[in-house]
Amino acid sequence: MKTLRFNEDFELDFLILGINSHIKLYKLCWEINKKLHTSFVKNKNHTISGNQEFERFSYTNKNSEITYNIISNVSNTGYLDPNNKSVNYFMIVQGEIYNTQKTIERLSQIEDILLVFELNLSKIKTITPFIIND
Repeated sequence: MKTLRFNEDFELDFLILGINSHIKLYKLCWEINKKLHTSFVKNKNHTISGNQEFERFSYTNKNSEITYNIISNVSNTGYLDPNNKSVNYFMIVQGEIYNTQKTIERLSQIEDILLVFELNLSKIKTITPFIIND
């Protein structure tokens, strides 16, 4: 039997923000679209482990080629990230250049968002649930 080991010293090219809000995801995206002049649209659900589905909205900025996905942390079958049960939604930002602080500041200006913070990726047990495959 062979044992394979992976060196986990690789650089992640995305950012994950935790968002706490008591409103539904579609309304949150509507508020973000109004405030930040984005165009989040409902996308197919994000699926992990074959059977867990999480609601998802997406937006791609054509100028900067940055992709944003907002995913619900809760489904009928559990949590996307069980270690962050108090987080309602995750915003996954992927692309060449993004300004973390500016994004957090702009989201914090939305009245229905109670808290926005950057997740420390080195403290997450696994990033697999946050990888979008479509």
